[in-house]
Amino acid sequence: MSPVSQYKNWEDQVSRQVKRGFRGLFSRFRESLGRFWSFGRQNFTIMLIPHSERKIINFKVSVFALGFLGLIALGVLGAFLWYSTSYTGINRLLAQKSDHLEAAQTNLDMVREEVSQLRSVARQFEDSLNSTMGVVGVSPPQAAPNAQVRGDLASLIGLQQVEQGAVREVGELKNLRTYMATASEPLSQISNVLSSQKSLLVDIPTLWPLKDVRGWITTPFGPAIHPFTGQWYLHKGIDIAQRMGTPVVATANGKVAKVDYEALGYGNYVDLKHNYGFSTRYGHLSRAYVTKGQDVVRGQVIAAMGATGLATGPHLHYEVRIGTEVVDPTKYLSFSSNLFDKDAP
Repeated sequence: MSPVSQYKNWEDQVSRQVKRGFRGLFSRFRESLGRFWSFGRQNFTIMLIPHSERKIINFKVSVFALGFLGLIALGVLGAFLWYSTSYTGINRLLAQKSDHLEAAQTNLDMVREEVSQLRSVARQFEDSLNSTMGVVGVSPPQAAPNAQVRGDLASLIGLQQVEQGAVREVGELKNLRTYMATASEPLSQISNVLSSQKSLLVDIPTLWPLKDVRGWITTPFGPAIHPFTGQWYLHKGIDIAQRMGTPVVATANGKVAKVDYEALGYGNYVDLKHNYGFSTRYGHLSRAYVTKGQDVVRGQVIAAMGATGLATGPHLHYEVRIGTEVVDPTKYLSFSSNLFDKDAP
């Protein structure tokens, strides 16, 4: 037999085997489908038997119907679970948003409180600026032509109407910003005036009498009750409390007029004489670092704080005199903002 004939025979055999395989597979599939159909068409009888003597209720239902009802039940259950989960998630999200809104409201209230305090400070700033400008002879600030204010804080303090829907505090901040912008020019003029008067101010006792610390004014200038006698008397200066040994500085350029000790009064004390009729006294010192007749400059350490003489604890008694009259030192200390301390030794 030729090779071609052999190939043809082999091809026919393979074709017949494939056909038989497909026919067998189709036959098995049809038999399985038939059995499934027969199983699905089987009917079950469901009987409802009442406790009373009423008629028994029964009805037939196929496997297919039961399966369909089961799928519907699973779908309903799945939808219920999905909606329950979504509802819980939405509630949680709403709770978080509510917390965020409460926090935002709290922050907004804090901002409003800060703006209110800023408004109060702005009033004080305006008063101080106007007073300072009056002293040094500088003209009040003039607002720009399109500005919402007229050179003062009237619109800020009066709560001027702002745009529809805008937060009132934003309008107040805008007005304050405008005022601060117009105030920068007179502040520059004040700085120029003070700089030109530097040589004058260093001769006036305006410097704080303690070096690098503030301390506490325990007894102000004026009528007071004496701590030892319990009687009213005129306190001729201010008492500044701080720790023992705190450096005491000269509050203006001058010359040492006296270095002395008074057991029933100032204890160790130093008197300085300044220009323009000013003199200062520093009492209850632990020790003095200067001698009579010595020249001192503003900011120079002249003594150390102590509790000598009639003193209840470590403090500095500081007096300012013009001629023979004592004056309240704070009137001059408030003049000083340490603007010229850069040149102090």
